[in-house]
Amino acid sequence: MKNFDELKINEKTLKALSEKGFVKPTDVQESAIPPAMDGKDLMVQARTGSGKTHAFLVPLFERIIGRNGVEAVVLTPTRELAQQVEKEAREIGKRYRINTLAVYGGSNIGPQIAKLPKISLVVGTPGRLMDLMRRGKLDMRCVKFFVLDEGDRMLDMGFLPDIKWIMSRMPSKKQIMLFSATMPTEIITLAKNYMSDPVILKLSKDDISAKGVSQYYVKVGKKNKLKHLSALLDNDPGKYMIFLNTKRGTTWLVEQVNKMGHKAYPMHGDMNQSRRTKTINDFKGGRINILISTDVSARGIDVNNITHVINFDIPKYDNDYVHRIGRTGRMDKGGKAITFVNKDEVKFLKRIETYIDRSIDPLEITFKGANGRYANKRIKA
Repeated sequence: MKNFDELKINEKTLKALSEKGFVKPTDVQESAIPPAMDGKDLMVQARTGSGKTHAFLVPLFERIIGRNGVEAVVLTPTRELAQQVEKEAREIGKRYRINTLAVYGGSNIGPQIAKLPKISLVVGTPGRLMDLMRRGKLDMRCVKFFVLDEGDRMLDMGFLPDIKWIMSRMPSKKQIMLFSATMPTEIITLAKNYMSDPVILKLSKDDISAKGVSQYYVKVGKKNKLKHLSALLDNDPGKYMIFLNTKRGTTWLVEQVNKMGHKAYPMHGDMNQSRRTKTINDFKGGRINILISTDVSARGIDVNNITHVINFDIPKYDNDYVHRIGRTGRMDKGGKAITFVNKDEVKFLKRIETYIDRSIDPLEITFKGANGRYANKRIKA
């Protein structure tokens, strides 16, 4: 693998990357940056946590001029991802004196509108971008670069019509880069309709099987889930992200885990933006070690040291399983993903195994003691 300086990147970008400790590009960065710098359209299938954000930010800053209004737009499915991508962009952009801005719902639109006249790169969610465009506050006439991040998640969340609406109001001549963990037919069709002879990078079959993540399932009845979760938290300490399918379930489980003597925090769509941002920052900074979430955060949290993902509820969709477990094992670090499965859910487990084209290993959790005393527990695969 090359060093970043072998990719003929501007010295300003190299310094920004070096400050973050990035010397060698990841596979997706090494593969995507050169053709992107050459102005090629890209379709990139890359697993979650592979370093794709810098795979499109680096070439963007090689080509943005910075004095012609909004030149680049990055579209993301969630507020959290928009914030995180813009933060990375800002750290590079300040070296070029190029201004960046994150725009998303759930926050005051006024300050975003006030900043837009001086902005060259916008990162945003579909709803807020469309709102700004309809108000005549976001001028797309100078856009030369468009990035669609987490394309398959956009599809899952029903954003395909919004993406088409936004793209139809941009100049026809622009560079388009699409990044996605999987490539559903609808995404491929979208790319064909809007892209010009794209470079297609499918970086490995592990894109959907979460390379580096040890995957297990535990057969457990609904009433025994808490007991098994307690065993894991007590005996296998680490940084946990626990997923449920409903907001109500998330609130309930936070209360139960706190009663066990652990400190857990929720993450779901009913939380206001400032609380969500603080929770994520605390989770990143190590002040929180147990985050209990709905799928709203499955693709929006970029934390490299999550050791365990627990599917307290088996996900409703195969794709969501991939997105959830991709929170661990990031940047080639190891991690564990454990899914609780009751007897009525075995069919969903089999469907997930077919989707990721691999078997998920059984994990047995055995207990000694009674009356809720889980002393001398042992966990074995």
